[in-house]
Amino acid sequence: MASRSFWDCRAPRSARYAVALVVVLALGWAGLGLIAAPLLVNRSNASCAVTDRAGKLLRLSLTGDEKFRLWVPLEALPLELQQATLRYEDRWFYRHPGVNPFALVRAAWGSVAASGRRQGASTLTMQLARQRFRLITHTLPGKLRQIGYALWLERHFSKDELLEAYLNLAPYGANIEGVGAAAWVYFHKPAAELSPDEARALVLIPQNPRSRAPLSPAGKGALQAAWRVAYGEDPGFERLGFRRREDLPLRAPHFAERVCGRGGEGLASTLDPTVQALAVELLNSFVRQHQAQGIRNAAAMVVQAPRMEVLAYVGSAGYFDRRIQGFVNGLKARRSPGSTLKPFVYALAIGQGLITPDTLLKDTALRTGGYQPENFEGNYLGPLSATAALVRSRNIPAVALAAQLRRPTLYQFLRLAGLKPAREEAFYGLTLALGGAEASMEELIGLYGLLANGGEYRALRWLRTDDGAGPRSAPQLLLPPAAYLVRRMLEANPPPERSFGLRSFSRNLPVAWKTGTSSGLKDAWALGLMGDWLAGVWVGNFDGAPNRHLVGRDLAGPLLFSILEAVGQEVPGDGSQPAPPPGLKAVEICPVSGALRSPWCPHGKTGWIIPGVSPIATCTVHRQVFINPGNGLRRCRGEEGGSEAQVAEFWDSDVLELFRLAGVRRASPPPFERPCGDLAGADAGAHPPTIVSPLVGMSYPLRADGNSRIEFSGVSDGGRHRLFWFVGDSFVGEGNTVFWPGRPGRFVVRVVDEQGQSAATVLTAIPVD
Repeated sequence: MASRSFWDCRAPRSARYAVALVVVLALGWAGLGLIAAPLLVNRSNASCAVTDRAGKLLRLSLTGDEKFRLWVPLEALPLELQQATLRYEDRWFYRHPGVNPFALVRAAWGSVAASGRRQGASTLTMQLARQRFRLITHTLPGKLRQIGYALWLERHFSKDELLEAYLNLAPYGANIEGVGAAAWVYFHKPAAELSPDEARALVLIPQNPRSRAPLSPAGKGALQAAWRVAYGEDPGFERLGFRRREDLPLRAPHFAERVCGRGGEGLASTLDPTVQALAVELLNSFVRQHQAQGIRNAAAMVVQAPRMEVLAYVGSAGYFDRRIQGFVNGLKARRSPGSTLKPFVYALAIGQGLITPDTLLKDTALRTGGYQPENFEGNYLGPLSATAALVRSRNIPAVALAAQLRRPTLYQFLRLAGLKPAREEAFYGLTLALGGAEASMEELIGLYGLLANGGEYRALRWLRTDDGAGPRSAPQLLLPPAAYLVRRMLEANPPPERSFGLRSFSRNLPVAWKTGTSSGLKDAWALGLMGDWLAGVWVGNFDGAPNRHLVGRDLAGPLLFSILEAVGQEVPGDGSQPAPPPGLKAVEICPVSGALRSPWCPHGKTGWIIPGVSPIATCTVHRQVFINPGNGLRRCRGEEGGSEAQVAEFWDSDVLELFRLAGVRRASPPPFERPCGDLAGADAGAHPPTIVSPLVGMSYPLRADGNSRIEFSGVSDGGRHRLFWFVGDSFVGEGNTVFWPGRPGRFVVRVVDEQGQSAATVLTAIPVD
């Protein structure tokens, strides 16, 4: 009867609510353990805070729901912040089960039975439940749900986990959630570096975030009033300097976006603020100075080569400039790289034993299948060393070398290095060596890192915590000696005459660099290695508009050198040159022929070979001959008595013709004064002629109209300039190249030089309709 009278009487509503709450708590606690644990924090929808090497904020991004929300683990939060939160919000946090019944009863009685004023009784866990589950708690059903959720959380999570979640979800005004975001917004520092005064001020905001957020003078005043209530006349508030959301920095925006795209929240990046500032200043100055030439955009990247850490990353000449589509990241855009891939053709050719840096290559008209490459300048230079061909960026030698590459080809190599050409290898053919497939600056920087790191692929590092491991099945993509030699070859490339400013470049900077110009003059590239620094620049327009000034060496080269020189002066690196790797051998070579120096070579120089890999031959261009001093003619072997010994140059007929076409004069050895009996020994080192066409094993079609002509071409050995062609026993003609009208059948084609040495092949001619 007493119990019934208790419920039936007009007892205070707050007392009845209190008893109901106690009953609910007692009955629900046991059953809560049977319910699966909720997701405490959805960390997938978090802001991204990117800092540079100095710890300065580059960007704090918004979440998908337009919040500043940044996860910080409890161990990274200052102890003063944790303690002040508990003192101010919930002194009994570590002692209650999520709900403080005494506080509930006191609040209910004080709010309803006594003065009618509402009093707070929410524990920290209840506040977390309200924030996490977006509860409305000013009604009795809402309050009961809040209590139930709080008990559910307490049943499944430790106190430290709950405190950590609260501090990461608590409201700090406007769209700022969590102490991690609040620390960056209000103080421009990570939560771990908050001072005691800053921590105590932040603790006061979540209780009334709308009024106390120091985003306006009124909010700052309300927060100061709360400070006095909580901490008395403590002067710490006067020492605080609050910042606004509008003050959040957006530095290196393309880099910050790039890093945030990798995932994560608090990201300590590799970006060097000094190098970044230099790159931005020089790039913007460059674009301003070239506006009259129609140059509107550029991008630049600087990497510390041994670790491949990204130090500077400028994606455009103006992130907020819509006229140039500045928000586009030019360092990720894939465009034709022009000649920037040529160094890797040479590196592969050296590694496959096709050439050495001093091997003579032929720069002359070339047709491979239906493809006929041309040099950028539209001319030919004849025979020149591999180093000269690379430095002068000659297209034809590069294409000829690319045609000989096997295991891997250039296409296969690029795929191993992480580049993904859009089409199959057959689509590009030999145009790949000249920029036929598109690549980004990031990809090219990764390739040039091979030259700095002994042919070993090292992935770009964006964060100081990166281990540099990349998804590559074959990280050693080039032979270390080949990578070293190509770097040395590129160091022979002279620097531009002037920068885009007024001063000349320093001449004591060893820079291994290469430029590229895309087809149609749409992109100008330059990449270079200087000590530990690796840099790349691109100049062009994002809309792909062509410009006659977009030439790599003339435009991008000066900008590259300006950046490298500035970085070298402001951020001194190691500066030491890499030592030759094991597997290289220094030898004396003939600088004229590129072969090992013979006793007759007038001069020699040091060159490098890879024993067991490099093609090794002794120079046969320079040979000793004996001259009749009376008439200046050459004598045969055995007639040396009374003769004058001289050294003459013996070039093969095709090479001598290349020199002639290039306008280079080479002296020929004097003719014999009479035919020599010892034909093979008349010239030391001489060989029979070589038949270039017709090709062995190939059938040649003959048209029915009788207008078919089959080309016979050959190469005569050094000093022998006349070739005579025969089909069977019939004389066809004289010359390095002759044409035979042809007739159906199978024939022996023979060529004989002026000293009687010969070569032969079999020709099959087939009539066609």
